Amino acid sequence: MQNHDALVTIAVFGTSFEASLARGALEAIGIRASVPEELFGPFSNVGGSGRTAVQVFESDRDRAAIELRRMQMQIVEPRQAATDLPD
Repeated sequence: MQNHDALVTIAVFGTSFEASLARGALEAIGIRASVPEELFGPFSNVGGSGRTAVQVFESDRDRAAIELRRMQMQIVEPRQAATDLPD
C-alpha cells in the first residue's frame, strides 16, 4: 500500500454480514479492507439500499479481486459500484 492510495469499491453484497466475511477473508491474507457501513453500528440503516460495499486500497485491487473470485464471490466493476451505491 502506498500512502496516497485511494479506497476503491471491490464488491457489493446484499448484507453487511456477507461484506464482513469478505473483509475478514481479505484481511486474513494481508489485504487491508473496509466495510464503511460497519462504522455506523449493527442497527444503522445508513443508505437504506440493502447493499453493503467492501473497499480496498487501489494498489490491492487486483489481489483482492482474485481472492474474492477464488471464494466465488461476485466482483463489482469499480465504475458500476460507484454508480450503484447511494451517496
